[in-house]
Amino acid sequence: MAAPAKSKPSGLIGKIAGSLFRSKAKPTAQNQSSAPVAKKPQKPAAPKENWTANRLNVVERLCSSGYTTPGGAAHVKRLLPLLGLDEKKSLLLLGAGMGGISETIVEDTGVWVTGYEPDKELAKIGMESMKRSGLQRKAPIKFDSMENLQLKPKSYNAMMAFDSVHSVSDKKALFSAVEQSLRLDGEMLFLSYVLPDTNPPSAKVEIWAKNQVLTPYLWPGEAMLGMLKSLNLDVRPPDDVTLEFRQCVLQAWLGLLSKLKKAELLAIAIDLVGECERWADLITAIDTGGLKVMKYHCIKLPDQRKSVSELMG
Repeated sequence: MAAPAKSKPSGLIGKIAGSLFRSKAKPTAQNQSSAPVAKKPQKPAAPKENWTANRLNVVERLCSSGYTTPGGAAHVKRLLPLLGLDEKKSLLLLGAGMGGISETIVEDTGVWVTGYEPDKELAKIGMESMKRSGLQRKAPIKFDSMENLQLKPKSYNAMMAFDSVHSVSDKKALFSAVEQSLRLDGEMLFLSYVLPDTNPPSAKVEIWAKNQVLTPYLWPGEAMLGMLKSLNLDVRPPDDVTLEFRQCVLQAWLGLLSKLKKAELLAIAIDLVGECERWADLITAIDTGGLKVMKYHCIKLPDQRKSVSELMG
């Protein structure tokens, strides 16, 4: 990874940037709560909004418009040549987010995209974004937990997934459905967080997982590979892209902080620090060896199953 700039940021910017490179300190006596105080019964709280306008403002400054993961359109475009997409083909997109990924893919290839997003708030934003862009038919986004995803057999030429597979508990059911939805020679290309071995998630990984909007269900990398190989797929050797991903995150943060003026920084400071802490938890989980980011590429094989009439004949 490229080394950070030698000149150290100062003040609030320095504290924010520094948190990405080291574990957070334990709570001190000053910020620990005092004895509980009796309160009057209150009405049930309204459902928590995870993606507030203020948070989205910070996230899109960090990741680019329509994206929730650093790298933006440039990262997606680097992967697209592997799939050979064009306006005559169809793509299944898992983890469509706010719509930025879909827009980039359509603009770059012309492919027809069907997007699914397991976060209800992001799915709603994504649907609205597609309408504003005139892509509601070309690239619709639908909400689905993806725990029991219903897909039409042999209807897609390819599948891509970003920042979503780790939140699905029954990955075998998900990928079985995806494999059956692919046409012959259809391809899967996706990234996923995985555990480095069969040991339980480390304490640092648990800290990161606790603060995610959707609960992560992490599999060891070998278990993920074994599951894919059990399907009717030609599974290429997976690529460990952990360091590449880490560098992308840190560069995005350093780029954002270096551009912020004092007035802008003060205006978004609270949400900026909160978002930085979430990413710092992820970087800590990676740097302590508890989490990896893997890229998987698979190709649909001819259907080997024989019909009843063939078996009887």
